[in-house]
Order: sequence, then C-alpha cells, then structure tokens
Amino acid sequence: MLPVCILTPSAPDTILCVMCKEMRMYMVLQNIKERLNSKSIFFSEDMISNRPTVIGYDKKFKWWWMATQLNTFVIASDFGDVMITEQTIEEFLSESFKYAKTNYRGWPKGLQSGLGVIAILVSNNINEGAIRYCKELRSGRKWAGFSIPVTINSSASQVYSF
Repeated sequence: MLPVCILTPSAPDTILCVMCKEMRMYMVLQNIKERLNSKSIFFSEDMISNRPTVIGYDKKFKWWWMATQLNTFVIASDFGDVMITEQTIEEFLSESFKYAKTNYRGWPKGLQSGLGVIAILVSNNINEGAIRYCKELRSGRKWAGFSIPVTINSSASQVYSF
C-alpha cells in the first residue's frame, strides 16, 4: 500500500508531499518551543546556518556546584531533507557554540561560570555515522564550555542522543 498524503488523502504517492514534510518539521520545532515554555525556559527564533532555528536559554546557579553558574543554550534547527552526517553535526555544533558565545550574558566564562550548548538537528534523513556520533558524544569540550549533539529523525519520530 502506498503512503497517503496527510493533507490530500486522494493523492497517494511513494514520497510524502512537500506540504506534509514542511508541516512535520514545523510540528517538531513547535513541540520543542512548547517543551521549553513548559519548563519556563526563555526561547526565541533566529536563523543559524541559514536555517530556521529555535533557541532556548537557561541560567542556573548552584552552591553545590561549587558556586558555579551554568548558562545553557538549547539550539534546534530544521534541516528538512538534508542528509545529516558527522560533518554536518560538527559544523552545526561550531555555529551553535559561536552563536551562544556571542549572545551569552553573565559572568565571565571561567572557573565559576560555564557555557553549555545542546544542539538539536531535525531532519528526515540521518546517516548511521551521525547517529553514532550523537550516541557516543564525540563533541569537543571547550574552555569553560561544552556542546552536546542531538539528532531527531522527523519522519520516524526517533531521537538520537548520548
């Protein structure tokens, strides 16, 4: 049986129609916005790597972290049909960390202040190398900071992370 378009059921096709793909991507980013909002995490929208992006920002200070402040950016971008590879993840992590450093407000980064970036790449086309990259957490550490890659396969509703 051929898949049926969500919007026009009378038009079966072997590939979901463009509107259905765009709607699915929109729904994933909208779901991320709703989850950030439910956790009282401020979010905005911007473009990173020329892609629509949702950016959440949270600042936590804990005495039991040896009086350390952690500034966390959750950066989720819609890659559509683009194949997500290890190189794609590395480039996006770099762009995301650069965005976070530019938009970071708070104590100077160092011994008692850190910057964390959770980079989420949403696509319906993710290769095995990218999945391993996320599961094995091969992203690099930076001075007073870290980044964590996450991929979401929008067509299969699969999340790949450490």
